[in-house]
Amino acid sequence: MEHIYPAFERGRIMKKELLWALRDYSYSALQLQYQEYPDGIISGCRIKVRDDQLIVGTGIIKCQDFIFLLTEEEQVAYASTEVFVSLKFRVKSVEEMPDYTRYVTEFVLDENLGRAQNELEICRFKLKEGARLRTEYKDFYDIQTEFDTVNLADASWAGRGGRTLSKEITDYFAKKVLASRKAAGEDIQFASLLLQGREAVPWEILAGYISSKIDDEQTDKDFEGKEVFRKMEEILERIRKGGSSRGAGRMVADNRMIVLD
Repeated sequence: MEHIYPAFERGRIMKKELLWALRDYSYSALQLQYQEYPDGIISGCRIKVRDDQLIVGTGIIKCQDFIFLLTEEEQVAYASTEVFVSLKFRVKSVEEMPDYTRYVTEFVLDENLGRAQNELEICRFKLKEGARLRTEYKDFYDIQTEFDTVNLADASWAGRGGRTLSKEITDYFAKKVLASRKAAGEDIQFASLLLQGREAVPWEILAGYISSKIDDEQTDKDFEGKEVFRKMEEILERIRKGGSSRGAGRMVADNRMIVLD
C-alpha cells in the first residue's frame, strides 16, 4: 500500500499528483468519518427566526449517502398556514459529470409531513394568522407546543448507528436536569455526557438511559421522535419532584462511564 501526503513548504510547487492526493484524502476522510451514520442532520443547522424569514445555520447533513457541508446560513420565507408545515432539506438533482458530480439542493416548506428518500426534516411548525414564530422555549415541554413554535421533535437527526433525537433537544434537557437541585447522580452524569458531545447522542445510549429511568422495554426497539420526547419530558418531571423511578441507576450500576468525542 502507498500513502502520499504533500509537503507544504514555501517555494515548493505542488505537482498535480499531490493535489489529487490532497483532494482524495480530504473527501475520503469525511465520508469515512460518517459512514456509520444514516441520512440526517449530523451537526449544526440551528434554526433562528428573523422577521418573516427562517434562518438555517451552518452544519453537516448526510442525505442520499452523501455528506453536505453547509458553510453559509440559508434563508426561507415563511407565512401563517394554520396547519403543520415541514421545513425540509431536499436534494433536487444529482448530475454526474466527467470531472465532478453536481448536487443541487434546497430548503423548502412543505405541508406534506412525509419524507421522500431525497428529503430530511429540519423542523416543523403550525403558525396562526397574525402570530410570530418563536424559537425560544419557556421550558422543556414548550418545544412540543402546537402553535407558533419551532418544533424539533420530528427533525431528521443522525447519530452513530441510527436515527436519534435533535441535539438541541437533548442539550436543553441536560441543562434543565443540571438546574434541578433534586437531580440524582446518574442524571447529572448523563446530562454532562449530553452537553460534552459535539454531535447528537447515539440512540442506543439515549434509549438505555430512558429505559433505566422508566423501565420501558419498548424504548430501545424503535425510534419515534414525539414518543421519545414525551418520555424525556416524563423523566424530567420526575427528577424535579425528586421521586425515584423503577430501574433508576441501572445505567451506571457497574461504575462505567460513557464518553463521546
